[in-house]
Amino acid sequence: MKNVRQNFPTPTNSHPEEVPAAYAQALFSGCAAALSTLLNRSVAIEIQLPIHAPTEPLATLVNLPWVVSDARFARGLSGAHEILMSTEDAVGLARLVLGEESSDATQMTSDHHDALREMLNQMFGSASSQLKVFFNKPVTLSFAELRLVESAENWTPHAAAVAMGHLTVDGVPHARLAVTIPSTILDEAAIALRGDEKEEIDGSGLPPGLEMILDIEMPVTVELGRTRMPIKEILALGPGSIIELDKLAGEPVDLLVNERAIAKGEVVVIDENFGLRLTQISHAAERIRSLS
Repeated sequence: MKNVRQNFPTPTNSHPEEVPAAYAQALFSGCAAALSTLLNRSVAIEIQLPIHAPTEPLATLVNLPWVVSDARFARGLSGAHEILMSTEDAVGLARLVLGEESSDATQMTSDHHDALREMLNQMFGSASSQLKVFFNKPVTLSFAELRLVESAENWTPHAAAVAMGHLTVDGVPHARLAVTIPSTILDEAAIALRGDEKEEIDGSGLPPGLEMILDIEMPVTVELGRTRMPIKEILALGPGSIIELDKLAGEPVDLLVNERAIAKGEVVVIDENFGLRLTQISHAAERIRSLS
């Protein structure tokens, strides 16, 4: 997210462009992680500035007809997102998921539709984990529906802004995505993005008095995932039992301090020990708050 934290011009809404840009990049990063796991290939979705106003004609940004997926917040936030892709790009991604040979055909079949639904369901699930780190609180974004939009006539999204993403697989461009950003999340996104600016910082870059406790050790935990089980199932556990967690295979794991998630990373092996390579980390102010 640091690559989008710069001075942007102020759009027509009350938030500088860096707020929806940073939020959209966090959302895209979560989606890319799920798609990378699903394809077992390197996937990235990079934001393309500028952020667009919802009144701009989206047909100039994404070729019609569109495949539109809707996702709504079920926990932590309110509002909904729409992610738009051209039908051609959507069919291309569905073919990748299904392992089909590439071709010039753009007709969507029922198999492609089902593959897209599964892909998007996993992408939004992974995005929820990424947004949990961004907002430093539980967030659940649930896939709602997938639909085809043939014409953009009289179609205006109920959103504060629209962000464009460039999706690559193994470094090769594969799709352009537009995501609508609801106004309901912008205030909290601004607070999360500028949380460190609200802390009183002295010349050393630390809050006053923090130097006195810098040598105190804190419990640091790497969490692979969580689940809930009825007591009867817990009592029935034994050697060989398998417990399914709430994270997908290959999804970034959480780094917790004082039971609060401050970062995400990939599990690595160092000599004969496990380690964690950080891929996302919260702002310094949020990490300081986790010490309390």
